[in-house]
Amino acid sequence: MTKTTSKRQKIEVFDVYEANRADKRASATSTRQVIKDLKAIQDQTTETTGDFPRPTWGRGGQRRPKSLHGTGILHTRGVPTTAHTGATAYPYVAGTSLGADGLYIGRDLNGGGAFCFDPWRLYERGVISGMSMILFGQIGTGKSSLAKSFAVRLVQAGRKLSVASDKKGEWTRVVRALGGSVIQVGPSMGTRLNPLDPGTRPSLNAQGEPLTDEGWALMVRTRRMAILVTLVRILTNRELSPAEHHVLSLAMDTGVQAAQAKSTVVVIPDVIDALEAAKDHPDQLVADASSVMAMTLHRMTTGDLAGMFDGETTAYFDADAPATSIDTSALQGASPEAVRVVNACSGAWTEAMVTTSDGGQRLVIYEEGWDNISSEADLQRMVESWKLARAYGIFNVLILHKVSDLQMAGDVGSRMAAMAKSLLADADVKVIYRQDRSTLKLTTDELDLSDRERSLLKHLGKGVGLWRLGGSSFEVKNDLTRVELALFNTDERLVTTTAERQARA
Repeated sequence: MTKTTSKRQKIEVFDVYEANRADKRASATSTRQVIKDLKAIQDQTTETTGDFPRPTWGRGGQRRPKSLHGTGILHTRGVPTTAHTGATAYPYVAGTSLGADGLYIGRDLNGGGAFCFDPWRLYERGVISGMSMILFGQIGTGKSSLAKSFAVRLVQAGRKLSVASDKKGEWTRVVRALGGSVIQVGPSMGTRLNPLDPGTRPSLNAQGEPLTDEGWALMVRTRRMAILVTLVRILTNRELSPAEHHVLSLAMDTGVQAAQAKSTVVVIPDVIDALEAAKDHPDQLVADASSVMAMTLHRMTTGDLAGMFDGETTAYFDADAPATSIDTSALQGASPEAVRVVNACSGAWTEAMVTTSDGGQRLVIYEEGWDNISSEADLQRMVESWKLARAYGIFNVLILHKVSDLQMAGDVGSRMAAMAKSLLADADVKVIYRQDRSTLKLTTDELDLSDRERSLLKHLGKGVGLWRLGGSSFEVKNDLTRVELALFNTDERLVTTTAERQARA
């Protein structure tokens, strides 16, 4: 019984196999007939139109060397490795990307494509938590071109630009090309900036509520007192005593009342007149402090500072202008005290004008930042203004040559050194261009660079910088247009001088 069943099963299987083979033969015959019909149609079309020549090779393709004629099976084999080795040792591996939501800066040389950067958008996305950037780079590495191209593209995108103190006059041409206004300050320039100007009044306070008259008066008084204390500290190179701080506060209030009686804005000579009147105060301590403060502030109205900050403002700040800058290049060769006073006054005046939530998003550039941080009073003002940047929609950029410039603020462990460290910590975006080998160790320690980043800084080409933000690093080549190259050329004077010498020869 079993043998019979087994034989019957074999016969059935054989029948199925024969049936399948017959189907295959029929299918092959049908396919050949379809191909034959297509060839006949093609031959007929070719004879009729002559547009389709008959191919000279068969189904496998043209027979020629290295043509992969015929069919074959490709076997792919993986290479066992670790994720770290695969990300660092093997080519064609792209790094992280910030995406295309921002302004084009240049090319990400690590395979990320176009590098786009917009601090306001990155802050909204939570990529960065602070609205400030520090830009490091030796002379000739391209850091100034990066700052200027970033500023120009921001203005073209609808943002605004302010340069607090342009010590070399390099931004004057850029600002004017953008349709902005340039305020030139210096001896015999005829331009006055009143550091006690009230500034631009915002519509809302820090809590987002409507700003009252009392709140605005308190804000203006705080701002004026801060700049007066800053000026005295710069001119005396020391801290104020309690008596000096007291008489300075009283003199400022008296000067404000005298100016209001004349329907004018209080100026430094008004404060000096109030201090002079307090010399006859019955309290000898107040009289002596008033005499010292009067003599100190007299420096603002005499010598190389005369005519710059001792009267009402003669320059007009257009809050709607796309760009503004204060050109202080005329101060080259002035005394260190005069330079620091000008930096403090111009910086305080600019911040008083732009620190308003109604002014729109604005980029504030601190060119030659090593000079700003060398004064404790100026440094403290910068630290305070940086912490308020988010409330006012401001993005600050401090330009330095190297990380060791921060040590110019003060000795290790000093209060100024701590404030300089605070600036570095508040800068959530750091861009480092090529650094000298002698500064690599300090740069690595202060910025917590990896071994790869440290070795990269030694060989970065011109215009290539290491960007660190949001826990990631990017190697970016800043691309400039032809117009930008001509506009940002800081070697123009050197080139002109060389051409003149060649012409004379």
